[in-house]
Amino acid sequence: MIQTSKQKQRMRERIESHLRQTARQLVQFDTVEATLEFLIESFYQQYKFDYMAILTLDRDMLVPRASRGTAGRLEKVLPLATKDCLPKILSEPMCSYYDIKKRERCAIISSLDQDPFQTWFTFPLLREDGKSVGLCIIAFRSFVPLLIDADNLFQEYGRDIAASLALAKQKEIEYKKIQGLSWIKENIFSEGMSLEQIIRNVVERAVKGTDAESACVYLYDENDNCLRLQKPVYGATQPKTRIDFHARYDLKSVFPYAELPGGPEITIPLIVNLKMIGVLHVLNRSGAVFTQEHLEWLQFLASFVSAVIENARLYLQDKERQIRLEASMKVQQELLKYTLEEEGFSGITEYIAKLTDSQVFLFDRFLHLIAHSHPDPDGTWNDKVTKAVQAKKSIRGFGQQEEWITLDEKTEMGVWRITGGGDLLGYLALVTDPAKLDVILRMTLNHALNIYAVQFVKHKLVLDAKEQVKDSFFNQLFVQHIQDKPKLLQYASLLNWNAAQPHYIGLISFVTPQGKGPNANPLEEEAIRTRIGDRLRQHFSRSDPDIVLTRKDGYYLVLVPEPKAKPFFWRNFLETSERLAKAENEQTSVFVGISQVAGKLEDYYLSYKQAQQTLSILISRFPERKMMQFQELGAYTVLYHLGDPMAAPLFLRTYLDPLLQHSKNRSLFDTLRVYLQTNGNIKETAERLYIHRSSLNYRLEKIKDIMKLDIDDAEQRFNLMMAYKLYDLFSAEHQDESING
Repeated sequence: MIQTSKQKQRMRERIESHLRQTARQLVQFDTVEATLEFLIESFYQQYKFDYMAILTLDRDMLVPRASRGTAGRLEKVLPLATKDCLPKILSEPMCSYYDIKKRERCAIISSLDQDPFQTWFTFPLLREDGKSVGLCIIAFRSFVPLLIDADNLFQEYGRDIAASLALAKQKEIEYKKIQGLSWIKENIFSEGMSLEQIIRNVVERAVKGTDAESACVYLYDENDNCLRLQKPVYGATQPKTRIDFHARYDLKSVFPYAELPGGPEITIPLIVNLKMIGVLHVLNRSGAVFTQEHLEWLQFLASFVSAVIENARLYLQDKERQIRLEASMKVQQELLKYTLEEEGFSGITEYIAKLTDSQVFLFDRFLHLIAHSHPDPDGTWNDKVTKAVQAKKSIRGFGQQEEWITLDEKTEMGVWRITGGGDLLGYLALVTDPAKLDVILRMTLNHALNIYAVQFVKHKLVLDAKEQVKDSFFNQLFVQHIQDKPKLLQYASLLNWNAAQPHYIGLISFVTPQGKGPNANPLEEEAIRTRIGDRLRQHFSRSDPDIVLTRKDGYYLVLVPEPKAKPFFWRNFLETSERLAKAENEQTSVFVGISQVAGKLEDYYLSYKQAQQTLSILISRFPERKMMQFQELGAYTVLYHLGDPMAAPLFLRTYLDPLLQHSKNRSLFDTLRVYLQTNGNIKETAERLYIHRSSLNYRLEKIKDIMKLDIDDAEQRFNLMMAYKLYDLFSAEHQDESING
């Protein structure tokens, strides 16, 4: 149809008038749907088209938002990726009259051509910056004459539509926000609402506001660096109860659509004071995707509910902490009962293990295990103890109240010092996760440490009382003349010490570098000796209670029952003493002087003097030997102590008193003297004594049995000759008085 210039002018004016009126009315609508509905209806009333559709851009897809009429082939290809369209269709008007090159390569143009439309035209919806936000398609099944130069009118109108859609969208968002604020005020800020109720309302609102399928909230656990599901969940899905972060915090490594539209799910961080406290996670219905509008709505919701959720969580934590604090007070009262009702440590240890849900070990100050809770089912608790003992140097050296030891890749053991009056009393160890020890549990542990300290002090008082009784007993035992023998035996019974059993006495000396040189510090040396002595006392009280360890005259004194003093006993005793001493001070030297056996109470003074002389000579003359027995000294006991008036009588009692006490006629005493004088000649000795050789041999065997000495040994012969010469130096009366007391 050929149009005259007047017809064209009238059509242009009519089109321009319609487009302007329509554009003016578009701004009055508050929703995108209402705007699109009015736009399509006004066009239909004016032009009676057969098909009209408005498509909007969602990322790289053209999505139909409103339409009227049918276009079978076109509707099959929608929504459509922009890469399947000619680029200029989104930037300039196009119509069926145009000679469009490669029109078959554009899915929209190809579909319109294949549908029974004789006339169609499209124009883009452009923003002020020229960026396309969509496309308008109008089609007629009959021929409709179009003005070739009406392109500019429709292109301008496309800008008006784009602006109106943006305005309507903004109005929708604002309206939703107003509705959201009203809803939040009614459903979130209600006084006394629990965290569970708040979460329920938030996830429900998130689903309804985006027409999604389900939603849930995860709250961040800073101790475990993970997100924990906070129930309830809205919808039928079953989300993970825990989501761990790994090397570093990265939300998108866990949630690929974190604050990102266009996917089947979307995740919004919950932020309070620039710190993430959790996330709101929403899942869409099958085949649907979240839009930018959904993202903005969820961000708006999250911005208001984050602080409410955090406050509710803090309130819940404070409430739980208050409950636990009240429980802790009850626990402290319960622990206090153990100091009154129990003498040991097992009850307290089991109670602490149950309270902290962990294994508990109690060590003394020397890191000896003295109590523990029930062991692991696999029996690995002993390995844990060994590990702690191996680390004892670091434990003893640390200045803090608390230290953690890694037992394996998944297990740690915390060690706490138990102190009382400034003194170290022991160590408490817990096999647990450090993160589990919150403020309340630490308060409970601190109280438990005080209870343990009280128990240790009680034990120490009992032990000190026993030591005082023991010291009093031994001070009365090691005297030349025992005053009250029945009382002494009573003391022995109280100490559970068998006075009727023969004992060896060993004197122990600990020599430290602090005790030598011009800068010697006697106080420091004494402190080291005391700590070493305490180690020895505790070790033998556990390993062998029959061995008694006490102090006298600055030495540590040990009494060993005769049956225990078997071969290698004293060598093992020395090695143990050295090991315990060096654990306290690496440079400490240990010396042990050992007496002959004391068979009855009256012998202990002599045995003590023997041990004292042996130790003195050992340190001054044979320090490399570290240990020596009295019978090895021989004449040294007299020669080394010539100025000591007790040296000669002690020497005589050791070598000659057994023979003098055995027979009143002193035949054996005289026989040994002649035997020594003849240098062990049997024939000459028998002749001098006027006895038969068989009688002499009998006497010599008897002498050896009584004296427990090898009288044919050159060193022993010298010692015996020295004893006889000293005997001759004293008058008979004085000799008897000195030897027999």
